[in-house]
Amino acid sequence: MNHLKMSEIQLICWNTTHDSHNKSWMSEHKLTRTAETIILPSFIGVICSTGLIGNILILITIIRSRRKTIPDIYICNLAVADLVHIIGMPFLIHQWARGGAWVFGSALCTIITSLDTCNQFACSAIMTAMSLDRYLALVHPFRLTSLRTRSKTIRVNLCLWAVAFVLVLPVWIHSKVIKFIDGLESCAFDLASPDDVLWYTLYLTITSFFFPLPLILLCYILILCYTWEIYQQNKKAGRYNTTIPRERVMRLTKMVLVLVGVFLLSAAPLNIIQLVNLQIVRPSIRYYVCYYISICLSYVSSGINPFLYIVLSGNFRRRLTGCRKVKMKLTEREINNIETTLKSSF
Repeated sequence: MNHLKMSEIQLICWNTTHDSHNKSWMSEHKLTRTAETIILPSFIGVICSTGLIGNILILITIIRSRRKTIPDIYICNLAVADLVHIIGMPFLIHQWARGGAWVFGSALCTIITSLDTCNQFACSAIMTAMSLDRYLALVHPFRLTSLRTRSKTIRVNLCLWAVAFVLVLPVWIHSKVIKFIDGLESCAFDLASPDDVLWYTLYLTITSFFFPLPLILLCYILILCYTWEIYQQNKKAGRYNTTIPRERVMRLTKMVLVLVGVFLLSAAPLNIIQLVNLQIVRPSIRYYVCYYISICLSYVSSGINPFLYIVLSGNFRRRLTGCRKVKMKLTEREINNIETTLKSSF
């Protein structure tokens, strides 16, 4: 949020010192204003709606399941993190639509900004832990089995949430309503100097992206290498349907590539452009386009993650089908009870 407003202040300063570029500045400012107040809020609003429905569906499906697996616990926590993210979206949409004006007070500004950042830390931490759990489950299924229990997995996720809340403390301290030189009050980070901006950007990008990313990639690369090794051994021995059949290998490969690809696509652009922003003196229209696209992509994962679980996981599809069948059976039973009651009354 603060980068958007800071960019507008810089544009105002350039306009007063470079009169020969007034026309080009006005056209660029109009385009960025349209993107910030119309296109960006509309796109984020669609993501908010779909993500709310999808994540609630995932939570209901897991809660209704009689037997909850360890991956279910991680997916449930990811859904909760995405819902926390989505809850704050309407406030950010309102601020964007009003050109950066914040009308909800300083306390709510701090809460919403902190929850928004906490989601980044929580999702990265949970995805890293889930990747490590998948590695242990598939590559070393008989090692550390005492640690891979449902009760201990719940404790691990609670610890990850606690770590996320600790990491977000700088946001609690520095996020507040700031009155800018043009009189506009906006929810932003109150960072006093360029050094503060530098260290905060490095802190956020490293802890939420560049540190967990190698761990996630390493776990999935080791999983794929092990899976293909077993598959090749079975292929040479002529046992295609024993340990890991061809269909399972392809399904696992596709799921890993999609999940890692979505994580990279949604998180990498914004983290990279935040680092690039440290070196930008005068942003161009191309920079603004990339910046707004990266913001949209950073919110996409919260909207499409639940649908990826449903599409890529046959387990979730079976559960949804099972829930639907249960509802149909209950409806038929209720109808039969009503017909029996009516017959007995006559």
